[in-house]
Amino acid sequence: MRDHDALLAFIASRAVMPFDWRCNDCVRYAAGAIVAQGGESPLRGLRHWATLTGAVRALRRLGGMEAAVSARLTAIAPALAQRGDIAGVPDDMLGLRLMVVEGETLVGPGDNGNCRQKRNAMTHAWSGLE
Repeated sequence: MRDHDALLAFIASRAVMPFDWRCNDCVRYAAGAIVAQGGESPLRGLRHWATLTGAVRALRRLGGMEAAVSARLTAIAPALAQRGDIAGVPDDMLGLRLMVVEGETLVGPGDNGNCRQKRNAMTHAWSGLE
């Protein structure tokens, strides 16, 4: 069962935390949201970088962000994504950036804390919890 209150608390805890390749990138944010809801972090093996270059290299070895996440989470149709699921949105640097489905919006790390996008920006989705 998903703990939506814990998810909202997690999102609030990141409200002013800026993006950082070492502790608050999109993979760590998505993993934190899964753990906050009562799950285990199946994304653990993706977090071995501290720079954009390191992230690009690691993801390239894993076949890209989509393949790396799909190997660890259950892919679902974006239209079926629920609050707390993981969304993929197009990204110029990584090909795909991870965000968390908040409801009508997606949320993830930004330069000055949480950034949001409309749900229709989502091109991929995964469920991190049963």
